[in-house]
Amino acid sequence: MSLCTCNFFSKALKNYVDVTVYIPSVHNGDAIMKSYEEIYPEGKKFKTLYLLHGALDDHSSWIRGSSVELYAEAAELAVVMPSGQNSCYVNAVKGLDYLTFISYELPKWAESVFPLLTAREDRFIAGLSMGGYGALRTGLAFPERYAAIGDFSGGVDMVVTEEITSRLGIDILDFDALFGGVEQLKESDNNLYILSRKCKDSGTKLPAIYIECGTEDPLCYKINKQFSSHLKNLGYEVSYNEVPGVHEWAVWDPAVKKFIKSLDLNKRME
Repeated sequence: MSLCTCNFFSKALKNYVDVTVYIPSVHNGDAIMKSYEEIYPEGKKFKTLYLLHGALDDHSSWIRGSSVELYAEAAELAVVMPSGQNSCYVNAVKGLDYLTFISYELPKWAESVFPLLTAREDRFIAGLSMGGYGALRTGLAFPERYAAIGDFSGGVDMVVTEEITSRLGIDILDFDALFGGVEQLKESDNNLYILSRKCKDSGTKLPAIYIECGTEDPLCYKINKQFSSHLKNLGYEVSYNEVPGVHEWAVWDPAVKKFIKSLDLNKRME
């Protein structure tokens, strides 16, 4: 396998950005007995998971906090993990165009540099917390680009998230800079309830959606359960799972493993 920490200039962000990329190969325990041709097969390309971190984190968080590298190796799945700052992965009203970066520029860069497949059915997006919101924001805006979306304890209702964080005195996300304030957020595509209806009405093939959250999560449990019901009522294919736990890696690590397994890439995940 190859684990790469990359830094490249982003046209969308007008700055350099860090990305961690995992490319699967023969496990090192097996490589000793394999030929070079078997380890590095010519023309081999991989399905890809674009995996987004939560607020206050960066491109390295999934590698540090979970065993996603092992799960991806077993599934022969490439994983692209970008830094997203505290952007919510949207094109900010006052700030940077992270939605453009995640949805368009990042795949263009990754698919030009690494051996990645480029069809919709070979591309997936997921994330935790802020990244869960970002994965849905991206995947529902561009359903023609992603076959499946994974949301793990995501801030799927940013209006409610703003209310809760304000009440608790948690000053992490700048809702005015990102969304233009709560009232503008309510009426825009950054409201996932609005975006999911538009996506459904577009007639485009809908991505499969996997949602998982801890039942003791004070920020995200109720909004994920409600949003899951909303998506099912609209006709989306939704796998909803709730587990004991709060807003923590003990929830997210098994969640990403189950999401990768749900993609049914091969039988090594059993």
